[in-house]
Amino acid sequence: MMKVVQGTFQQIPYWKLRGRFHSCGFRDQEIANAIGIGNDTMSKRMNGKQPWTSTEIAEICKTLDIPQDEIGELFFPEVGKEDESA
Repeated sequence: MMKVVQGTFQQIPYWKLRGRFHSCGFRDQEIANAIGIGNDTMSKRMNGKQPWTSTEIAEICKTLDIPQDEIGELFFPEVGKEDESA
């Protein structure tokens, strides 16, 4: 029996970043290769189990032409959420 997962894409860590990969024509594995990390490491990063390094963020931004003002929204989606509850 298949388990049905309910929710929204917003509940998936880095859903906007993954969307950016796909809108630029890349899969996660292709970005991993481009920035010099393994597929397992990429999976852990995309699932929020390991933090991104500054070098990885810089390489992804260079590869996908991500402007500096979008870095926070794509790589640090939790920043600001605590402010909303205050």
